[in-house]
Amino acid sequence: MELALSSRYSGIVNNLHEYSFHILGCGAIGSSAATQLARSGAMNFFLYDMDKVEDVNVGISQYDSRHVGIEKVKALGYILQDINPEARVDCINGYFKEYCYNGNKDIAILAFDTMNVRMEAVKILCANAKQKPMCIIDGRMGAEHYQQYIIPKPDIKKYEKVWYNDEEMSSDPCNAKATSYCSNMSGSFIANAIRKFVTGQPFNGNFSFNFPTMIMSKLGK
Repeated sequence: MELALSSRYSGIVNNLHEYSFHILGCGAIGSSAATQLARSGAMNFFLYDMDKVEDVNVGISQYDSRHVGIEKVKALGYILQDINPEARVDCINGYFKEYCYNGNKDIAILAFDTMNVRMEAVKILCANAKQKPMCIIDGRMGAEHYQQYIIPKPDIKKYEKVWYNDEEMSSDPCNAKATSYCSNMSGSFIANAIRKFVTGQPFNGNFSFNFPTMIMSKLGK
């Protein structure tokens, strides 16, 4: 199936509509990844978040002033359906405690703010060996630094190898936690990794990207 919006790159990727994307956290990384995927032809989304859009989110996420005060999942759902009116979006507002498995072509994107919440989410995603995502992509963002981890056929032991606790995260001051260019690039990195994954191409493993130096480095784990 070729969508009009993706006709100019259908020779690169044309099968994202076959997959379901679970966006865990609809802030800077989650909203950027979701919109990039929607523009690339993805149609099936499950959005999980417990917060509402605030003024500060407009500067680093895909929201604008019209969305302030609206639940993030609903606001992002509106944006995705503005991009593609045929998109199917399930909005789960609240703390992530139940994975809405949709078949054997589910891909989960971790975009929560804290590492401890990420680990709890992975435990939920992998609780049922027969009903878990085929792949988890974990995007972690600092003000000018991005890390990405890809876990195909995920399980807790695999995730523990790339996980660290919140105390080991960046201690940047509160006014240096995120930038719009980092969040937008994070969505591009995630969409590109998914494009490679679903078309059977070799994909970059775990890596980090530093914006001041413009250097990408492989992560050893």
